[in-house]
Amino acid sequence: MVKVKFTENAKHADAFFVLHANNGVGGYAVMPNDQGTANIGIGVGDKNSPAHSSMVHELGHSLGLQHPNQNYPENSHTHTAMSYNNKWWRPADERGVSVSDSNLTPAMHDIAAAHRLYEPNYETRKGDTTYGFNSNTERDHYTLTSADELTNFCVWDGGGEDTLDFSGFRQNQKINLGAETLSDVGGRVGNVSIAKGVVMENAIGGSGHDVLIGNQVNNRMTGGAGGDTLTGGEGADTFVYNRASDSPAQNPDTLADFTSGIDKIDLSGLLKEAGLQNLYVVDQHTGRKGELTLDYDANIKLHRLILNVNGDLASVLVILSKGPIKPGDILTGATPDTHVTPDAPVIPVVPPKPEPEPERTPIPVPKPAPVPPLPVTPPRSECDAADTVYGFNANTGQRETSLSSPTDKPGFSVHDLKGNDTLDFSGFAQAQRINLAPNSHSSVGGLTDNVYITPDTLIENAVGGQGDDRIAGNSGDNVLTGGGGADHLTGNGGFNTFTYHAASDSTRNNPDLLMDFTTGQDKIDLSSLSKNTQVTLNHVSQYSGRPGDTLLTFNPNTQRYFLAIDLTGDRKTDFLIKSTRPIYSEDVIGLNIQDDGYL
Repeated sequence: MVKVKFTENAKHADAFFVLHANNGVGGYAVMPNDQGTANIGIGVGDKNSPAHSSMVHELGHSLGLQHPNQNYPENSHTHTAMSYNNKWWRPADERGVSVSDSNLTPAMHDIAAAHRLYEPNYETRKGDTTYGFNSNTERDHYTLTSADELTNFCVWDGGGEDTLDFSGFRQNQKINLGAETLSDVGGRVGNVSIAKGVVMENAIGGSGHDVLIGNQVNNRMTGGAGGDTLTGGEGADTFVYNRASDSPAQNPDTLADFTSGIDKIDLSGLLKEAGLQNLYVVDQHTGRKGELTLDYDANIKLHRLILNVNGDLASVLVILSKGPIKPGDILTGATPDTHVTPDAPVIPVVPPKPEPEPERTPIPVPKPAPVPPLPVTPPRSECDAADTVYGFNANTGQRETSLSSPTDKPGFSVHDLKGNDTLDFSGFAQAQRINLAPNSHSSVGGLTDNVYITPDTLIENAVGGQGDDRIAGNSGDNVLTGGGGADHLTGNGGFNTFTYHAASDSTRNNPDLLMDFTTGQDKIDLSSLSKNTQVTLNHVSQYSGRPGDTLLTFNPNTQRYFLAIDLTGDRKTDFLIKSTRPIYSEDVIGLNIQDDGYL
């Protein structure tokens, strides 16, 4: 976890540790003297007293860590191996003695303290690493092989796409992918944690009723069996289902923050196991396997995905969601680009009708609930203008698609077969969800699903407002403008341009996040920002005190790429864009590039 190298019997070193085996239990450590020599004694007199845990504690002392002596909640083994307050106990042995279980690894506060004393080691497990079951760490303390194991560990990881896998446990668990958070796994509380600066991407639950919590990056979350609750957090998240029993009708999963057009539901593993080649999006189940309905249950106030896997009640997959689920949100193939969509030629799909439908009889599941009428599609708008703007700054000549006030309450559908067209909701201050995909709804101006794009319509451009918007493009070449607020922008294919006009569009404290920026294909257009601020933007390796200095860099702690600009010359960032993928100088319009083109 730190760049400190231990060498046995070294001739030349900065410090020397002398290790003793002592009778009895526990251990001791003497801090290094003026010559850099320290003594560590480890008790080996009782098989029930783990020598490894004592070594973690005493080695912490030798590296400069102290006991936390104050009485506060974090003074326990959940947060530091240097504490004397035990949290975990093992079952009684043959003598009837139950011993405490000490830390198998340094805990989150130990790692944070060590990083203040020594340089962090980002080379540690910098590839794709799995912790828990199916571990590839080659470390016993990060590896689980039995459902009866009692574990504890804190993850320090240098990079890659990493996974917490607790699929072998039967208990109800809480798995949190956030840095500096605790997870409850395998029947214990607070026994797994993630160190500060570590980014974990994926989580796999067990057969209990688990709670999975994501973080700020794109997470892949697999609840497994049981009625799980999954929260993706920020980022474009994927919720994975490999069999019908992962979310059956009697114990369905709930997606707490699913966002259509950004998040995905991956059914590819389930379809492969069931031998299903096709999915059929229908209004009502008839008993045919492969039929899938997407509706809203007014009784429980949740959206539902119901899939008849094998044609019988025992194989019905039911997923509940607080947000709507659309056909384009479902992944069915081996690659992330294979979706259930009305225009997918290999997947027969019945597209939903845009007009209201009468109430229908729901699929007979163990707890049937009436299926309400399909959402009323707002009035359909057609325009003769070639390049059409809908919303603010509209040129449609139609009242229902033209906005002029932040208090307007829009409700319309767009049918437009030509030109380069724009959805402009720049006059609103609420957090909005703008989706340019055909056959999709957007939630704008404080309303829900109030703007609809028909299945055969392609809208190229979107403009957000002053709130924290989520804007998703389509397969075309999109121009996406977030406006003020901390926006999440997703291109979703094509050659996309992310446009900025003012310093307030993406500030240091409220930066935008580009979810899928593709270097060499997508662009960031700062030409208008440069013109409006009257500042020339110059690509530099570090701030020099000149207005317009622009950095392109990477933060290994957050796994984020940054475009940062000092607009005033005070060597501080005034404008900031974050990205989950690299940004190079050639990707930025309006940026003066030095001769070599790179940092």
